[in-house]
Amino acid sequence: MGTLADHRNVMTFDRTGFVKMPMPGLPDEDVWWKNVSYDETAGQGSYLMIMAPGTRCNPHRHNGPEEFYVVEGDLEDCDGHMYRAGAFVSLSGGSAHFSVSHSGCRLVVTHRGTIDDLDQDELEET
Repeated sequence: MGTLADHRNVMTFDRTGFVKMPMPGLPDEDVWWKNVSYDETAGQGSYLMIMAPGTRCNPHRHNGPEEFYVVEGDLEDCDGHMYRAGAFVSLSGGSAHFSVSHSGCRLVVTHRGTIDDLDQDELEET
């Protein structure tokens, strides 16, 4: 069973532990992530994400809900909706999108389902 400290995992936005986020089709984007509890196989868990100014994430579809909190900066979804610091966003399973950060941003992201990477044509069909 152990003590509470044995079960605690505390993460911050300091650069220690951040790695470049792999994004099919966008290998040069300046997007970084730090895994908190995310299991890629199950598509479950949370991570911290940093996007540099002018970067974007690749088009993708969520097979379960995605939620994220904008800690700092801005994030614009492909439909033009703008999220700013303090926004908590919940996207339902089946949603498909890509996002751009004009000024850069820091996000706390949680997934409850796997993600399918899409190309631009597949995104426009959804």
